[in-house]
Amino acid sequence: MVSLAAYASAAVSFGFAVIGFVFGGPHEVTIVNLVSGAALAVVPALRRFGRWVPHASFFVVAVITLWTLCTILGEGVGLLYYYLVMAVGVPMIVGVRRLVAAAVVVVVCLGAMIYLHFTVPDDTGLVPHWFAVTGFVVNVIAAAVLAVAIVGSGLFQTERAETALAEELRRSEALLNNILPRSVAERLKQPDHVEVADSYDDASVLFADIAGFTEMSSHTAPADVVRYLDRLYTTLDALVERHGLEKIKTTGDSYMVVSGVPEPRPDHLQELARFAMALQGAAAGVPNADGRATPLRIGLADGPVVAGIVGSKKFFFDVWGDAVNVASRMESTGVVDRIQVTASVHERLAGEFAFEERGVIAVKGKPDLRTWFLLGERTDGH
Repeated sequence: MVSLAAYASAAVSFGFAVIGFVFGGPHEVTIVNLVSGAALAVVPALRRFGRWVPHASFFVVAVITLWTLCTILGEGVGLLYYYLVMAVGVPMIVGVRRLVAAAVVVVVCLGAMIYLHFTVPDDTGLVPHWFAVTGFVVNVIAAAVLAVAIVGSGLFQTERAETALAEELRRSEALLNNILPRSVAERLKQPDHVEVADSYDDASVLFADIAGFTEMSSHTAPADVVRYLDRLYTTLDALVERHGLEKIKTTGDSYMVVSGVPEPRPDHLQELARFAMALQGAAAGVPNADGRATPLRIGLADGPVVAGIVGSKKFFFDVWGDAVNVASRMESTGVVDRIQVTASVHERLAGEFAFEERGVIAVKGKPDLRTWFLLGERTDGH
């Protein structure tokens, strides 16, 4: 901003020098304007010597120039108005971080204005009356233009900074909402939040795992594996969004989704079952690095869970509980391209979905469990 003020002031000084030369004004005034214009024109280049050197140089040149011209021509030519421009404009240029410097500028400008008003005559008689009147009109207009330019530039930069800040805030919130559920993110942004940890009496959990992923990745270039996982998980993320569910995390080739968390819903299990079936079709449409359809093992369980935010750095939203452990076991003991569910899930969905009983299976860390394969929604009403 100081560059704008310096160039504008230099233009005014050179303009007065030209006017004085053309119309035969006092030589000392023309010389002062030429010297002042040249000094102001080089002010922006002084930044190489320090950030605040141009600011200080501009102020010193302006104060000395105005003082000298006012003493030569008299107060009536309107030069004192430039002190008001500086008193208003310089604080905007230096900013709130230099309040002491801004206060010094205001005091010096107002002090000089008051002193010259009482010590310098209205007209020194050095120039004709018409020249003094013309100078007064031009100076008032020029001072107003400078004030508008400085204030306008400051307002423009403020608006631009606010726009940039708003955009950064939007990006930050979008990133936060991409990491955390929206309702959880809103709680986390509250200044008086303590911790995010909630219990849910009834929720459902799904785990999906890419069968044969370890073998496939062992003979595939790492970049190709990453591209494949990106395509697959992008597809699955969109599917989660459409079903109104919550993706918790991906761990390697494992994909975890919950329903009824963090927003409870009475149909959480039904919707997660529909998602599981849609998941099979979506994964089949994403070929792996070998060009074959993606084979999945899917496990589904329900029950009470606890959900909350873990960690203070690189934090994430996670879910714990027996239902999580059982859903993971349903996936790990499952069959490729099948959806294995617990007895509880079968009992709750039997009236709306078709199942195939698998039987009793051994589950690590649990008694033997009776499980079923989810086949699809019933269309015959029984």
